[in-house]
Amino acid sequence: MTTTNKRVHQLVDPTTLAIVPAFSLSPRLESLTDKKMGLIDDAKTNAKELLEEFAEVLHDNFGIKVQKYYQKPSAGKPTDPEIIKKISEECDFVVVAIGS
Repeated sequence: MTTTNKRVHQLVDPTTLAIVPAFSLSPRLESLTDKKMGLIDDAKTNAKELLEEFAEVLHDNFGIKVQKYYQKPSAGKPTDPEIIKKISEECDFVVVAIGS
C-alpha cells in the first residue's frame, strides 16, 4: 500500500498599512525665550549626547532650561502615558531624541 502525504501551503501578503492614531498638533509657541523644556531619551546609543548638545544650544540662544529629563527603557517601547502627562504639565515643550 502506498501513502501520499500532501502538504498544503498558504501564501500570505506580509505587507500592511501603517496604523496612525488620530491626533491634533499642539499650538506653536509664540517664542522660545525662557521656556521650560522636557527631554525624552529613546535609550539608543548617542541619544543622551544629542539631547545634551541640543539643550546647550537652546539654552545659549534662548535661555531655555531643561525642566525634566526622562530615558525610556528601550527604543522599542513607547513612553509611559503617565510620564507624557506629567512632562506636558511641567514643560512648555518636549524634545525626543532618537540615537543611532
